[in-house]
Amino acid sequence: MGFAGGTDHGRAIMKTGRRAGTALGFCLVACLALAPMVRAAAADLTVMVVDGAGHPVADAVVTATPDGPALPPATPPSPLIVDQIDETFVPYVMVVPRGGTVTFRNSDLTRHHVYSYSEAAKFEFVLSPGQIGQRKFDQTGIVALGCNIHDHMIAHLYVTAAPFAAVTGKDGKAVLAGLPAAGVAVAAWQPRLKPGGTPPQQTVAASALGTPVTLTLPALLPDTRQGVDPERGGY
Repeated sequence: MGFAGGTDHGRAIMKTGRRAGTALGFCLVACLALAPMVRAAAADLTVMVVDGAGHPVADAVVTATPDGPALPPATPPSPLIVDQIDETFVPYVMVVPRGGTVTFRNSDLTRHHVYSYSEAAKFEFVLSPGQIGQRKFDQTGIVALGCNIHDHMIAHLYVTAAPFAAVTGKDGKAVLAGLPAAGVAVAAWQPRLKPGGTPPQQTVAASALGTPVTLTLPALLPDTRQGVDPERGGY
C-alpha cells in the first residue's frame, strides 16, 4: 500500500511538472511575441525643415507633442550653456525646457552686457571675462538675447513645455528620439520668421512615425546677426 501510494504521488508530481513546463513554454512564446511590440513602443522621427524654395533651413526649432496624457517638458541632454566666444553667442538658437536654468558664460577677453526685454523673460548680466550668470526660465516663449556693448551679437532661447524638441543642423534636419507609439503634432519655428507669421505644423499618425516629415517655412527675413538689435525684430 505504501508503495502504491508513493507511485501515485510521483505520477501526480510528474503531471504537475509537465503542466508547469507547458505554462512556462507558453509564457516564453508570449514574451518573445511581445518583444517587437515593446521595441516599437518608442520611435525616432526625422524632421526636415525647408524654405519656400526647398532649401534646408538651419537653426529651426522642431517640437513634437504626442496624443494622450500630457508629458513633462523635455530633459536637456547636457547643461544649458550660452557661451560668448569671439563676440558671438554660442549657440545661436537653444531649446530650453520650461523651468530650465541657463548658464551664460563669457569666454571672451572683453566684457559683455547680456540682456533680454522679451515678454517671456526680462533680465541682464554684465559679465567680465571668465564670469558667468544664471537665469531660470519658467515662462514659455521666445527669448531674444543681445549685448548692449556689441550690437551685432544676437541669439534666441526657445522656452517650451513640449516633451520633445530639437534644433535643425546645417542640413535642415532634426531627430526627435524616443517618441511613444502615438500620433504627434509636429511644429517648427525659426528666428527669421516674419512677426505674426504662422509656423508650419503637421499631424503625424502613429503608423507613420518612422517616415521622415518635411515642414516648409513661410517667407523668411534676412539674417539679422550683423548689427541689428534682436528686440527690434518683434520676436
